[in-house]
Amino acid sequence: MTVLAALPSATAGPPRPGIEGQKAPSWGVEQWINLPPGTKTIDVGDFQGKVVYLYGFQSWCPGCRRYGFPTLNQLLGEYDDTEDVAFVAVQTVFEGFSTNTALRAWETARQFNLDIPVGHDGKAGVGSVLMRRYRTGGTPWVVIIDKKGTVRFNDFHITPANARKLIERLRAETIGGPPAIETLPPGRGGQDLVGKKFPNLRFDRWLKVPPEPDQPDKKRPKATLYRWWTDTCHFCAVSLPAIEKLRETYEPKGLRVVCVYHPKPPRTVDDETILATAKRLGYHGAIAVDEDWSELTRAYLSSSGRRGATSVTFLVDSEGVTRFLHPGPVFFRSRDPRHKQADADERLIRRAIEVLLASDAQRPDR
Repeated sequence: MTVLAALPSATAGPPRPGIEGQKAPSWGVEQWINLPPGTKTIDVGDFQGKVVYLYGFQSWCPGCRRYGFPTLNQLLGEYDDTEDVAFVAVQTVFEGFSTNTALRAWETARQFNLDIPVGHDGKAGVGSVLMRRYRTGGTPWVVIIDKKGTVRFNDFHITPANARKLIERLRAETIGGPPAIETLPPGRGGQDLVGKKFPNLRFDRWLKVPPEPDQPDKKRPKATLYRWWTDTCHFCAVSLPAIEKLRETYEPKGLRVVCVYHPKPPRTVDDETILATAKRLGYHGAIAVDEDWSELTRAYLSSSGRRGATSVTFLVDSEGVTRFLHPGPVFFRSRDPRHKQADADERLIRRAIEVLLASDAQRPDR
């Protein structure tokens, strides 16, 4: 354990470390690794609606290595792929600046196999901004923030059992407003449509009508996934099997999946050809036809003079609001490093679906 001496007070002695019960301040960390593609920095506001386990360390800190990192890794294993719990580690330097460098922080992260966001904060003469704002007492230091952004734990080491109890209690707490869904970076395109009303589409025809969700109230689905596709798109050929897996997994839980066929170039294509192509590509769900691209234009292309891939995917909530948009061209699950982006996008879409289905199930009118 490495302890930072408390600063003297002009009134009542040294202040008690930590800001438990207070609104979590901005972290002020500028150097990061392990961030999502296209993201250069993160902050506490990016995790609204999630329980955040924030771990402060220094590379040379014995306590960090003896029990801080092992506790972090144990919790990471228990909450792997849990959409409403996030883990972040930051090297908060207040001494040994020539040793506790950003490079050492990245080496330490690799040593402990961390694939979570890892930051470095602090330089000689300034020290860690995060430490000052959270009034931490040294390293290792643990901050646990609830879904509303309030600090609920801020102290030296917490045991895995106690951390688990607090995390589970905070996960069970509900917050007002729409559920927090992690979306793509603005640079990916189309993100200006997230949070806006999805248009009431009028397709040329339906080849397969989407089934009613398996739920008592069949008036509306809990969420709907729309994906535009065509038979001459190799990106669609590898994405439709992934969409079929999403359909098989989540349609029984209230998700509607609609794959919208739009021929390139716009023209009339007979229904048998469309159905046969969908079957060949491994998709067996609902199909709508948008022959002249009119509905694709209304939903996507006409907004902000959009260009690029037309294989767009919308995830729309039960109130008809777009909650996630994937601008194409491709997403699917893969362990191949060459398809890292496609894999990350599929996982992000999957988590968004899970959030919408879970949040809709908690609605008072359900």
